[in-house]
Formats: sequence, structure tokens, C-alpha cells
Amino acid sequence: MGVIVPSQLYTAQELLGGFNPWDPMGFTLSRDFAIYREFATDGGPVPTSLAVRAAQAAHDAAIADALRIFLKTVQRPLVGVMGGHSLPRDHAAYKAIAYLARELARAHFLLVTGGGPGVMEAAHLGVAFSSFESVGPLDEAIGLLSAVPKGPILDDLFTDTWTIKDEKLGAIDDARRWLKVALEARAKAPEILPVSLAIPTWLYGAEPTMPFATHYAKYFQNSLREEALVNNSRAGIVYGRGGGGTMREVYQDVERNYYAKTLDEVTPMIFFDPDKYWETDPVMGDARATSPGINVKPTIRPILMLGLVSDKRPKKEVEACLDEKLLFTTDHPSIIKALRGHEKKSQQNLTFALAAEPLKIGTLRMNRR
Repeated sequence: MGVIVPSQLYTAQELLGGFNPWDPMGFTLSRDFAIYREFATDGGPVPTSLAVRAAQAAHDAAIADALRIFLKTVQRPLVGVMGGHSLPRDHAAYKAIAYLARELARAHFLLVTGGGPGVMEAAHLGVAFSSFESVGPLDEAIGLLSAVPKGPILDDLFTDTWTIKDEKLGAIDDARRWLKVALEARAKAPEILPVSLAIPTWLYGAEPTMPFATHYAKYFQNSLREEALVNNSRAGIVYGRGGGGTMREVYQDVERNYYAKTLDEVTPMIFFDPDKYWETDPVMGDARATSPGINVKPTIRPILMLGLVSDKRPKKEVEACLDEKLLFTTDHPSIIKALRGHEKKSQQNLTFALAAEPLKIGTLRMNRR
């Protein structure tokens, strides 16, 4: 098939073209899966030749430029929603993320995620149904999706000849059912969806692409994708429950804020989960939680204090800044207030970025010290 250099961001229809919801192998018939299979055949994250590496680089450069044009056109404060792919659709935390995303979209924020299942799908689902005045249609969609609650586990799919292993055929059919019900829920949303942005990668291409975003900046190289996610989420980032990938994004965000030149450059970090996932012991759990979590609360604030306090910046000023921008809450008004408080600076930095003036963005000038 060969790598095709895109002229614009992808749509769900383009990525999912060829999908057959009635064929047990229907997931593998999509354009998205065909590209993933070729990516895997060509060495995955370690391309087998310079020609493959160059073709993928040309593709990713085109996607990056299409993303620049998209952000320049939309000109809305961009809020990241990060979280794990394994969150079931029938979990309370999934619904909570969808409800929050709905409110953020109605407050005119542009939401961006990594484009996968779980927390990421929940965020785009909330945006997709945000134009309805009532939450009823969103609840109906969540109920429909809950019939297939868990995303499929699609690792180690291929034989040495790049065919699907026999023992993985059941998982492939699970992916078909997961995607089929997602498309049924999508049909309940408005034909023209409210705008939202997904930034996925073919490194995780075995995961089905959820169909609820309007624009997909899909990369071959995950490192470019992660940079695009965190660095473009200039208005702030909401963290739903997640695992290792989410933790990487959390501390990438911590690093960016650690080196902020001024306190108004610090972007909001909002740890969101009704079970206090981000405040819970990772082994024993907590009486306030229904499941174990990852307790990042004792570490993040001290790290940021270490980076931000200086001779010219009193401790009290830094503490006041973090009180406003480092939140562990599920309160929608508090979250919107924190994001709105950073909106002016985020839009200014976005303007600098789109004008190719990155040296004017304090958080992109991270002097090691």
C-alpha cells in the first residue's frame, strides 16, 4: 500500500473506511488496521529501512502541519484530557469524564485526547453530545455503549507471515463488536459533531479508533504524538484515571511547569476521578475509593515548589499559584474557573506557536538548572 502523505487531518470515516460491522474479521478490513499492519510489518517503532523511515517522517510532518492549520483555524483554548484506555464504558468514572467533557465543550473549550478507548473515548463522547440541552441523549449513548463495556486486548496479533494468529480471532471479533456499538452510539449524535481533536498513534494501532472526534492527527512516531498532546494542551490538562502512559504525560506536564519562567506560564493540572484515584494508595487502596489508584498528590506539588520558588519568586506566591492551578477535584465550576483563568495566556502562547515564534513561549525555553 505504501505510506500516503496526507493533505489534512484524518476523519473517523477515512480511518474506519472498509470496516464491516457484521463480519467477524470486520475490524481488520478498515483502512486504519491496514496501515497498522503495514507499520508493524515495516518494523513498528524501529523502521526496517531508511526509505520506510523517510516515508513515515514525511507523513508525520504533513500531519503536524495540518494540525497547525487546524489550530490556527479553530482558535479556541485547547484542553487536554488524558487517561487510560482500559476504563470500561459501564464504570462511573467513564460517565464522569463524559459529563465533564460535555460541560467543557459547552464552555467553548476545544478538547484533545490521545484518541483511544477508555477515558479518551469518554471525553469525545461527551463533546459529541454537548449540543443537546439535556444530558438524556448522552445517557442513552452511554447505556448503548455499556452493552460492550471493555475494549479488546489486541497485543501480539500476528504470525511470522503477518496473518492473524488463530488464538487472536476471538479478540478481533471483540474489536468488531466494540466498534460496532460505538458507531451505533455515534448515529444518535448530531450528524455534524461539535469539534474535538484526537491525536493517536499507529504504535498502538491495534486499538480500535473511537469514532466520536471530528479531527484525527494520527502519527506513526509516538514521541511526536506525545509532544503534540502535552505541548498543545495550553489551556490545561485534565487527568482521568490511567496507568503508565498517563503517568508519563503527568510528569511530562510537571517538567514543563517546573521550568515555567513566570507563574502565569504554569498550566493547570487537574486530577479528576470520583473515586479519588489520584489520591489512593496503589497497593492497599483507600476507604474513600472503590479500587486501588496511584497517589501522586504527595509528589507533584513539592516538585513544582522546588522548580518555581526562587529568590525573585516568594514561596507564598508559588503556593497561591498552585492553589489555583493544581487541583484534585471533580467539581465542574472549579475546573472551568481554573481553565478560564489561564485562557488568556494559553491563547497568547498558541498565537506565538502558530506564528513560529516559540522562543516567546516560556514553557518551551526549559533551561536545565
